[in-house]
Amino acid sequence: MQNSTSSSKPRTGDPLSRIPPQQLHTMRESFAVLDRSNTGTVTPADVSDMLNQLGLDSAPSSLAAFFPSSTGGITSTSGGGINLATYLNSLASSLAPLSDPTELLAAFSAFDNDDSGQIAIDELRDALVHTAPEPGEERLSEREIDSVVEGFSGRRAFGKSQLAKGGGSGGREEVFRYREFVAAVSGNGGSSEEARV
Repeated sequence: MQNSTSSSKPRTGDPLSRIPPQQLHTMRESFAVLDRSNTGTVTPADVSDMLNQLGLDSAPSSLAAFFPSSTGGITSTSGGGINLATYLNSLASSLAPLSDPTELLAAFSAFDNDDSGQIAIDELRDALVHTAPEPGEERLSEREIDSVVEGFSGRRAFGKSQLAKGGGSGGREEVFRYREFVAAVSGNGGSSEEARV
């Protein structure tokens, strides 16, 4: 065990060390998209333009969250922008507190009765609304839950166990496709093997 660089993610103070390579690549690509002039710096004007294109608020007060003064927070470059290293560190610091994808998959799979990668939304909503939150956290409202599952919900697809039973007519309930959700929030974009199972 002389090799100090193992393939597992080290738990150091550097948040970038905990980002999977594929997600880090995606973060670099997002910087390139924001850096319209290809100068190696993302400016407030770059972010404002992108927010406008997405139909989001681009007021100076909104940009302050991305470009705080150089007295604290993100260190600006001389042109009022941020370079790639600063951008990556800022994003990684925001992502560091998120749960590990394997932990999320294990938690969701407890509700997955047929290992299909789908959970009945009503059952998930009931569990989230009626489970005590972690200390310092607030309980989720049904509206918040609905907004999170929105892009990952649909009618239940027939799983192997349902097909073996003849398909059944009662299994077409509204479901949350949790493997797709975990792939999306972990930066795998649905390309992970777990998301396809």
